[in-house]
Amino acid sequence: MSNKNGPAIKAKSFLIVCFRFIGDVLVTTPLAYSISQAFPHARIDYLIFEGTEGVLANNPNISNVITLPRDQKNLKHLASLFRSYDVAIAANISDRACIAAAIAGKYSVGFTRDSGKEWWKGYALNATVNYDDGVHVVWNLLMLLSPLDIVPLPRMVVNYGPDEIALVKTLIPASDYVLLHPYSKGSYKYWPVQHWGQLAGMIRERLGYTVVFTTTPVAEDQNYLKEILASAPATTQVMRSAGSLTQLAACIGASKAFIGVDTAVTHMAGAIGVPVFALYGSSWTQYWAPWPNDVREKSPFAANKGIQTVSNVTVIQKDWECVPCNKEICRISSRNRVECLDELSVEEVFNVILERLRKTP
Repeated sequence: MSNKNGPAIKAKSFLIVCFRFIGDVLVTTPLAYSISQAFPHARIDYLIFEGTEGVLANNPNISNVITLPRDQKNLKHLASLFRSYDVAIAANISDRACIAAAIAGKYSVGFTRDSGKEWWKGYALNATVNYDDGVHVVWNLLMLLSPLDIVPLPRMVVNYGPDEIALVKTLIPASDYVLLHPYSKGSYKYWPVQHWGQLAGMIRERLGYTVVFTTTPVAEDQNYLKEILASAPATTQVMRSAGSLTQLAACIGASKAFIGVDTAVTHMAGAIGVPVFALYGSSWTQYWAPWPNDVREKSPFAANKGIQTVSNVTVIQKDWECVPCNKEICRISSRNRVECLDELSVEEVFNVILERLRKTP
């Protein structure tokens, strides 16, 4: 870590820059929360890509969200932000985020790696923090607060209000339900369709809960759900499409449990606090498992395989020697499938859910 010119301890305005995807933006919210606790009257803004702002809706710690098109350089807009903030934080390691923070902040902080190619960041930014993917992404991001002498508070924020709560009954006309979200941006994170259908049947028959699948406007997801429902019980319900991520969050909050794969919505569920069951294949859980709020460990799911439970979050993963490889293509598969996820059986998953929910009041 390097620091020059000293931390901006009297800051009145902060900008958090994250040019990534929805899940990446979500896990930066502990930064805003920590800053808001240290500087209750400060303005905290975000600079992010268009289409990722929904996960920040209703966040009480954020004053303003600025969005930029993903496929443009946006140099003119960045120039208009020149020295507009006391502090600007590049909350992902990309060159673009670091440049934006250096332009917008009177004092700027960002990540660097031990690489000769990133020498320029030491000159462009006032302080740099070494990127460490050996700890969870939440604590990795919170290390950016060290040069600012701000106490790191590991609380992700997903907020929804009375209007969203009132809408839950419209979207899901059931009382005691388990919400299943089988979709992800990467198809290598998909559990087999027959497994989802069988799991829905076991939850309904043996736990007595209504099983509700989420839905999305994405055509591929809709086709995937059709295949799942073909092997699910006739009593299985499909949630009406939520108009926003805050509406979906309210539906998660009203559920008895949430079951999903490695995706942004599963991270939302972890922050909301319901029992979460995350089905993982090849991904590093030490870095990218759903975060259980307020846990002080820097890597709560450091085992990186098997069944791991911390607070409200349970990660279910095969305990194979090659897990986790953190690859999208399985080196032991002859059929172009991620074998460790495919071989995660319905019985294994259900038994973990059964044991956990029996202990949950």
